[in-house]
This record gives sequence, structure tokens and C-alpha cells, in this order.
Amino acid sequence: MIATILPSSTTFHAVDYNELKVSEGVAELLEMKGFDLIDKNYTPEELKQALIDYTYQSNERIKKPQFHLAISCKGDEYTHEQLLEIAHKYLDEMGYGDPEQPVLIYAHHDTDNNHLHIVTSRVDPAGNKINDHHERVRSQEVINRIMGENQEQRASDAVKKALDYRFSTISQFKAILESSGYECYEKDDSLCIKRDGHVIDTLPMATVQSHLQSFEPDEKRRRQLRAILKKYRDMTADKDELRALMKEKFGIDLVFHGSKDKPYGYTIIDHQTKTVFKGGNVWKLSELLQFQSKEERLHRMDEFIDAMLEDNPNLTTRELNRMLRRQFGTHISKGRIAYGDEFIDLQDYQVETLRANDHKAWQQEHPLEQHPISHHHSDEPQPKHSNNPRLRKPTITKEGSRDQNREWEVGHNTRYNDIDDENQLKR
Repeated sequence: MIATILPSSTTFHAVDYNELKVSEGVAELLEMKGFDLIDKNYTPEELKQALIDYTYQSNERIKKPQFHLAISCKGDEYTHEQLLEIAHKYLDEMGYGDPEQPVLIYAHHDTDNNHLHIVTSRVDPAGNKINDHHERVRSQEVINRIMGENQEQRASDAVKKALDYRFSTISQFKAILESSGYECYEKDDSLCIKRDGHVIDTLPMATVQSHLQSFEPDEKRRRQLRAILKKYRDMTADKDELRALMKEKFGIDLVFHGSKDKPYGYTIIDHQTKTVFKGGNVWKLSELLQFQSKEERLHRMDEFIDAMLEDNPNLTTRELNRMLRRQFGTHISKGRIAYGDEFIDLQDYQVETLRANDHKAWQQEHPLEQHPISHHHSDEPQPKHSNNPRLRKPTITKEGSRDQNREWEVGHNTRYNDIDDENQLKR
């Protein structure tokens, strides 16, 4: 956990920074307190002026009253709601906890690490400057103290939760805790649980051994897991990407054993059934790790698109995207196919065919509104269809996937499953 105090300012420019992130869709205002005269339809200028008025009406001497802080954790170790609780404790201990203190707290989603931004004034409601002596040193001490209290409780909760799972070996129990970010090792008659290099909990080995169970894994579940692993292995580039996708999509953890580059085995933690599987009993590690290269995957996608268009010359983008999502976990948007965070251009003839088919399908759905087929790119003038959100001119972004046309083009809000049991794997 890191708390970073960012530069001060006379104009509270941190409000502009955070509100810009909100307008871009990569942040949200989690909490606004102490702004009693501002309603939900506020503007950034109103927020800044309120902070300026609050500050200088009671303390004209302060030069740079903005206090701007970022609190971040590793990945999604903490949710934004949990970070908000930490932020409240932090503000209390740093002198910003008065109920009348104006505070803005934003949750940001623009990096891989969950983080908050906090904006307030360095003046308290009584008009006194809040103590900033050795501020950065105190800030880290406060975070360390808060996290020390939180870590012990979180570790205790993680152990209780892990003991509720079905596992047949001590290694499998360790894997459950490792999937939550802990390190485990045996010492004497105890299991030591570490995080960030510190032992924060211990557990008698006798307790773990008393929870060992001898059981035959459910065969249907084993087949389900194998099918889903095979499908998503072919959609990912490496084991780290596969592991992240399985966790995000199905709440299933894959814990690999051995070195990062050469694992000798793996464990599957099925949180839905609270069961731990030996990976090799579900699918051989050697087969699981046979990932395709980027070129191979793109070539397969290209061949698949050609085959589908040959099979159905009137295929629309929406229909093709249903197939692409089932087969490759991807989609087409604005003449490009998604590949991870990239968008790769389709062949020109594929783009033209899909455009013509999309337009033909639209004409069939709207027989009273006839428009000529347009081969213009999306950033060139297009006919206006203000009453039809499917045909509004898209907003171009560098990712190429956030636009107003996504429902027509991508099959927005539709779930596709080509494996009958796949839905049962979802949380």
C-alpha cells in the first residue's frame, strides 16, 4: 500500500485533473462531503470555487492550500470500497477528519492498480492550517500502522475461509492461501503465513491436518474445468494471461508450482464449489502450456472470418461477433479485430463485405428509412440518424472499442456460450 502526497496548488487544480478522468470514464467520485451548497449537477469550477472560498474566508495567509493524495494498492488486492475505509482512517490520523472538512474522494480505473485520489484543503473548519510538519514521513507511518492492523485481520479471515474448502493435501491448503497473495511455510509444528516479507499469522499444523479430506473429485465438474481451460488457453497468450482471465471470468484460481518460466505442476482452486483440484488430474500441464503465438492466433481468426463469410455471404458484423466471441473471445469494431489491448485491421474485402451486409440488414429492419451504402471511414461525414442510436457517428478512441455504435456493431449486452456447462462456472 502506497500513499503519495502530490503537489499543492493555489487554485485546487487537482479537481480539474480528477474531473477530467471522470469525463473520460476512467474515474468516479466516490465521496463528496463538506460541500453542502453544491448539488449533484456540479461543475469542476463550482467545486474549485467552493474549496477556495472555504479556505480563504477563514485563513488568508496560506499560499498553497490544496492537499492532494493518492492511495494505491497492488492490482486488485483491495477493492475501491476497502480503500475508501483506509482513506477515512488516514484522513483522521493526518488531521483532516473533521466532519465539516470539505473532501473529494475519487476512485480511478486507469491503471492495473486500484487507487484513490483525495482532494481537500490544508485549512481546518476553525481556520487553522493543518499540521504539515514532516508530512511525508508521518504519511507513510500512518499507512503502515493502518495496514498492520488490517493485515492481521485479513490474514485471520483468509485462514478461516480456506479451512472451509475441500482439500486433500497440505500443499493444496497452502495453494488456497497463495491464491489470496500469502506465502506459507512450515516451521516446527506451525504453518507460518507471510505477506510483504512479514509473518502476520501462524496456524497449528494439527489444525490443517484435521481438515484434510480424502475424496474423489466430481467427474462432471472435472470435465467442465477441462473444457473451459482448453477453450480459454486458445484465447490467451501465456499462463499469466490465462490465470487472470480464469480469475476474472469464473472466479477460478490457477496456482503454478516451480519457477515462473518452468513450472512443474499446478493446482486449480474452484471457489464456486470450494474444492481444490490437482491440475494434472484435470488437464496435463504440458498440454495446458501449449499456447499459440500471436501470429498463429491472428491467422486462425482470419481464416475463420473467411470461412464464415463463404458459408454465409450475407453475414453481418453482429452475427460474426457472436461467433468470434464463442470461438476466440474477441470481437470486431470499426473494421478491426480486438487482440488483447490492440486492434488489428481486417482485410479490405472483409471490411467492405461486412459494411454492405450491415447496411442491408439495417434496411430490412427499417424499410421506411432508405439510405445509400456508404464506404466512408468512420471519421468522415456520415448521414445523420439522431433518432436511431445504432447509427450515430461513433466517438473515436485510441482503443477503438468505446463508441455509441457498440450495440449494433458488437452485440452489446449479449452473453454467448458455446459450452453448455460454461455458465455454471461463472460466479
